[in-house]
Amino acid sequence: MMRYRQFGNTDLKLSEICFGAMRFTSTASHVTLTESRDREQEEAQNREGRRALEAALAGGVNCIHSSGDYGTRWMLSDILVRHPKRKEIHHVIKMTSPDYEEGEFDPKVLRQSVEDSLRDLHTDRIAIVQHLQRGPHVPKAEAYAESGDRRRIDALPDMLDSLRETFEALRQEGKVGHLITFPHTMGYATAALDTGAYDGVAHFFNLLEPEALPLLDRLKREGKGFLAIRPLLQGMLTDKRIDRRGLHETDLKLRSGWDSRYALLDKIRERIGEPNEPWTRYALKFALAHEAVTSLVASGNSVTQVEALLEACDGQYPSRELLDSVYAVVEEVGMPPKADLFGL
Repeated sequence: MMRYRQFGNTDLKLSEICFGAMRFTSTASHVTLTESRDREQEEAQNREGRRALEAALAGGVNCIHSSGDYGTRWMLSDILVRHPKRKEIHHVIKMTSPDYEEGEFDPKVLRQSVEDSLRDLHTDRIAIVQHLQRGPHVPKAEAYAESGDRRRIDALPDMLDSLRETFEALRQEGKVGHLITFPHTMGYATAALDTGAYDGVAHFFNLLEPEALPLLDRLKREGKGFLAIRPLLQGMLTDKRIDRRGLHETDLKLRSGWDSRYALLDKIRERIGEPNEPWTRYALKFALAHEAVTSLVASGNSVTQVEALLEACDGQYPSRELLDSVYAVVEEVGMPPKADLFGL
């Protein structure tokens, strides 16, 4: 049975799994393919993606994470327009402004993102808007690292009034609920939360990327919510790919960009030992272990994958001691950079 958690101190309750809609159709724009597919294969993928979302909703998932740039909204729209649980779903959408080389926050982007989402998702309200500020004038390689923090943080005061004014207007219209930041770095996360403009955070949190652990303690104290993104690290932390030996020669995890991640994983396994349950389930439980985590944004592209997500939500999660042990290993070894995963 699906479990639900409160988003910070609000009255919003989300399922422990939030269906991530980034990759569940053949038209997904954020997917690296190793070989071309014919029309029949694409149609088969779309049929399975449809079944995956329907299985998630049937299993008690009440949260969907989407973005207009994922290339998958058409499937969400097609399913939700007739779905009996349409009014029960809480939507999280991603909104980006300013983007990498843009000079300032554009309130029209926020409003248009919300209006487009309301239309596409056949809903009256967006529960959470996830704000991604990658600019101003910050190259992609720096936007996900501390080197880009100074420009992004310095721009915060200049955009806050416009951001707050636009979001509050949308809230008064009944179109949005909560605003959270998608910081990419802990330095920016701290600065964004210090402004008081955000109700929570969305950030990577998994066995190899546990840097948000101290931040989670702060969010718990302040009554703010947290959405854990890529808990399986793009499929690496699954039974299929936890061990590189035996992977097919075309598997993306054999690319050199993953070397440092598997080396770090080896160190973590040496420290904490092997789990007594499947790695996929264990990795998901790790990401749910801190009580400040409201929900995991996880992509389930097949019914089998969705079933694995649902099975992990059993309330039996790792201890704080284990979280601290993993965090310590990553601090000692160093966490691989985030930006180099693009295109891997």
